[in-house]
Amino acid sequence: RLLADTGLIEITEAAPSLFAGLSRGALGASGEAIIQRVEKADLLVVGTPVYRASYTGALKHLFDLVDYRALTGKTVLLAATGGSPYHGLVLEHQLRPLFGFFGAVTVPTGVYGTPDDFVDGEIVGAAII
Repeated sequence: RLLADTGLIEITEAAPSLFAGLSRGALGASGEAIIQRVEKADLLVVGTPVYRASYTGALKHLFDLVDYRALTGKTVLLAATGGSPYHGLVLEHQLRPLFGFFGAVTVPTGVYGTPDDFVDGEIVGAAII
């Protein structure tokens, strides 16, 4: 077990702070703090539900506000969930290019789950575990 300082940013909870402005300068203190947590992280695990073959607009807005130099060389694990296996390519066609723009290093294997991989909020899919 590694000793690590971990944190979770729930986009649904952070949305009011993040959507307070269309640019970073328009954010309040709480929105700026969220962006700084992302920028200062040593490792990011980025997960999103898939809607219409892409990641959510809220996730897009979050990374629109991150400085393009802040993630250079940082490791990112990609994860997503979708209604069927057909959306699994979102990891390769949407998320990996997003972090490539930032110069981040994405872990070669991503994690993708469907409703069959969960029971009562618990992971049961062998491929995910």
